[in-house]
Amino acid sequence: MASLKFKYPKSLKDIPLWRQRQLKEDLLWFLKFSPVERLEGIDREWEEIQDFIKKFGSKKYETRKRD
Repeated sequence: MASLKFKYPKSLKDIPLWRQRQLKEDLLWFLKFSPVERLEGIDREWEEIQDFIKKFGSKKYETRKRD
């Protein structure tokens, strides 16, 4: 299988305007929250993921790698 090569922009000019706007909106939304609030959200998401894994874990339904 061929490895993926990521092409990173060398400057802001290499990022399309629509993507720059989207990144700016995402960053402004993210910065509305304090670091403590962000960590609480991450902890909450982590617990939800762990609960999901316990409920629908791969061993429970005997899923395995396909050939």
